[in-house]
Amino acid sequence: MLLGAIDVGTNSIHLIVVELDPRFGTSRTVLKMREMVRLGGGDALARKHLSKRAVQRGVEAIARFAGEARKAGATEIRAVATSAVREAGNGDEFIAAVKAASGVTVDVLSETEEARLIHLGVSRGYPLYDRVACIMDIGGGSSEFIVADAERPFFLHSVHLGSLRLYDEYLRDVTSVALQYRKLVRHIKAVLAPVATQLNEYRFETMIGTSGTVMGLASLDAAAAGRPIRHTHGYVLRLDRVRELQAQMLGMTPAERRKLPGMNPRRSDIIVAGAAIVIEALELLGREEIVVCERALRDGVVVDYLERNIAVARRLGDERMRRFDSAHELSKRFGANGAHENHVAALALACFDQSVDLHRFEPADRDVLFAAALVHDVGRLVNASAHHKHGAYIVRNAGLAGWRPEEVELIAALVRYHRKALPKATHPEWANADPVLRTKIAGLGGLLRIADGLDTRRLGVVAHVDISRSAGGITIRAHADQDIGPEVAAAQFKSDLFARAFGLVPEIVAAPAQIYESFEGDDASEAEIDAASMSG
Repeated sequence: MLLGAIDVGTNSIHLIVVELDPRFGTSRTVLKMREMVRLGGGDALARKHLSKRAVQRGVEAIARFAGEARKAGATEIRAVATSAVREAGNGDEFIAAVKAASGVTVDVLSETEEARLIHLGVSRGYPLYDRVACIMDIGGGSSEFIVADAERPFFLHSVHLGSLRLYDEYLRDVTSVALQYRKLVRHIKAVLAPVATQLNEYRFETMIGTSGTVMGLASLDAAAAGRPIRHTHGYVLRLDRVRELQAQMLGMTPAERRKLPGMNPRRSDIIVAGAAIVIEALELLGREEIVVCERALRDGVVVDYLERNIAVARRLGDERMRRFDSAHELSKRFGANGAHENHVAALALACFDQSVDLHRFEPADRDVLFAAALVHDVGRLVNASAHHKHGAYIVRNAGLAGWRPEEVELIAALVRYHRKALPKATHPEWANADPVLRTKIAGLGGLLRIADGLDTRRLGVVAHVDISRSAGGITIRAHADQDIGPEVAAAQFKSDLFARAFGLVPEIVAAPAQIYESFEGDDASEAEIDAASMSG
């Protein structure tokens, strides 16, 4: 099934359409769109009232997004709204107008629920594992602070500090920016100081930043260093560089900032306010850097929906879910149930499904491949350099409820051969395998090796793959919104078992990046920028 998720923010509205498979707990992004609507622009947040023009822009954007989602095949659309609608006295009128225009019901999130969903989106798309992180999501109307590991949040808190809110309150008058900026900084410090005291008690290991402000600053930093990037997932942004960028931007008008390399022109007015939050938060928390994560609220909405459907399958006593649960549990027991394992599983299944005419394996073999992908790294807890061997031993001896002995043996063999040496006559698992089992070890193992290579940096940047065959070969195209040279190279290097199994050396290439925007290209016209900046 396909799900559309719409995040109705104070500054922007985002759409993501994903293909879900609740049985396997996997998803694939089909479409992304975003539009800067500025529901909370002008004095809307101060008055707690959305203007008629802002409502009209928001309703039109959501109706358009809903139409695009349905055109892409989405059978269900979930829309959530945050601070602008949450605080507005006429929020109900906006929700009713959206329903009338698009048929979409908008759920208004509480501050705590918004933070919980942000954690879901980040933790399922960024390799946290057992590390405790502080996640900072800077929105247009509020900022959320979450302390969590991959599995659960320990602290959820929201403050009324957002890039658009602070811009409208302090920096809209360009004739007194220096004076107003000092007032802005004092205000941020006063609001964040007690929160920082609580956050520091958790002694978290890493700081993660999400949403437009930190991604925009990362783009500016990369461009200034002469290495412009399209996407920023995993980018390390240093405090000293944010300070330097802020000093530069404070001496410029929004129109001048638009010309900076790497600047999103639609964010050139509010980015100074957002950067001030970043600087003061890092200073109060004693941190020198923050890691950028492109996953956020809308991704959390998708994960939440998927996990709810998995829970329904469990309650109905689905036997396949019991088998998959045992694989998840084994992976979790050995600290290998993170974003990487789940992403490799999704890529492996995509490769399986698109090459059925080549391998001709049964649906039950697909289940085995999925389980092997989930547990392929369990041996890392014992020894990283030989974790494929230790992992195979663990699979054989730790117990996988619901799986037949021959399936467990095949899963163990796939774990054994997901990296390093190919099967040899001296290897017991290969020597003792009959011809049918050897065919499955080589074929399924070849798919797993390629999928693992496609996430070699463990950032989940390869969104999906397309496989095509010609008279003399096979091509695997990896789709992503950023550079995936390391992933393509690793997958090509690890395609040796696939080549041995099927007699074809796959050509693995990066597909041309697609731009999912409501406006084409990076350079907005003056009219578009003015429309996005309207306060009335």
